[in-house]
Amino acid sequence: MKYGMVYSHEFNKFSYGHTHPFNLSRGERFYQLLEKNQLLSNPEIELVKPKPVPEELLLVAHSPAYIKALKEGNQGEFKIEMLRFGLGSEDCPIFTGMYDFCRLAAGASFDAAMKIMEGESNFIFNPVGGFHHCKRSFAEGFCYVNDINLIARLITLQGLKVAYIDFDAHHGNGVQDEFYADQNLLFISFHESGKYLYPGTGFENEMGRGAGVGYTVNIPLEPSADDEVFLYAYNELVPRLLNAFQPDFGIVIFGADSVTSDPLTHLRLTNNALAEVAQDLRKRFSRWIGLGAGGYNLEATARTWALIWAVITEQDSEADLSTLGGVFLGGTELGVAGFRDLRSFSSGPEKDHAMAEARRIVRYLKREVFPLVEAK
Repeated sequence: MKYGMVYSHEFNKFSYGHTHPFNLSRGERFYQLLEKNQLLSNPEIELVKPKPVPEELLLVAHSPAYIKALKEGNQGEFKIEMLRFGLGSEDCPIFTGMYDFCRLAAGASFDAAMKIMEGESNFIFNPVGGFHHCKRSFAEGFCYVNDINLIARLITLQGLKVAYIDFDAHHGNGVQDEFYADQNLLFISFHESGKYLYPGTGFENEMGRGAGVGYTVNIPLEPSADDEVFLYAYNELVPRLLNAFQPDFGIVIFGADSVTSDPLTHLRLTNNALAEVAQDLRKRFSRWIGLGAGGYNLEATARTWALIWAVITEQDSEADLSTLGGVFLGGTELGVAGFRDLRSFSSGPEKDHAMAEARRIVRYLKREVFPLVEAK
């Protein structure tokens, strides 16, 4: 197996603003963690320095008017007409180098996908990718350019089937909207229920439209859903969906905002759960890309991605050698061996409700979706 990491230290020079929760230094912290633990030194691992994506490729996923507005904001100057594109909002502020950042982030995902398509690698991780909320002509949810829609559209245009699996705590509404009527992309999203969290979408009855009916699968989780709840739903649904769909390419969003310590969400996962699904998916995909997406506790996000990287590249035993001790995260004392969180579980009525809802949704999806995609 051949692996790659796509990253540029140039990302560290961009900023959404000092008070914005989307802190781009998390990518740098993650990369430093890998270097410190010698997790990039394997000769099977290629370090890829991304190039800005050509502007004409952005038009695969976005309208010309929207790209024009992005370019106009590159000097950091706000114009009132930008608001109709979602630019200049509290979530998506105008900042110096905004368009340059977008092209580099999308370029990282594009370069990774093309290397895999050309057979140069089996898996590549891009920590500064996964901007799953952005629409064709509208920025939202900290996302200015939808790199997922770009690479998925280019791959499906070649007649190939893409499985998109999203573990970010926020529903990937921008990707769902783009491929809602497309049977060549299987959309699977685990996220905190839209009853409690932005963007307020992603309910289990959102299953696609037209030819795409059955190819959108949403698993909304209740607050306090923990590893047990999450892994129950994953194991009941994902293996059978993938076996039925038989994808040619995988795109997986490893959002780290589903872990207990994240300040913006209410799920109770530990990074062990994400590592477990990463371990499973590495056996199911021969060509796939991992993207970072959300994660708003800087250290927890870096450690979570480092653990996922170590597991996928079969270096997880080495990653657990250095004991970092207890780390105080968001009011909860967690012991950490290497990169791993101490396993912790919800309890009481909240846990019972979260599991009951997960069981209900799994039954619903097996009844309504499985027959449509011939999952067994």
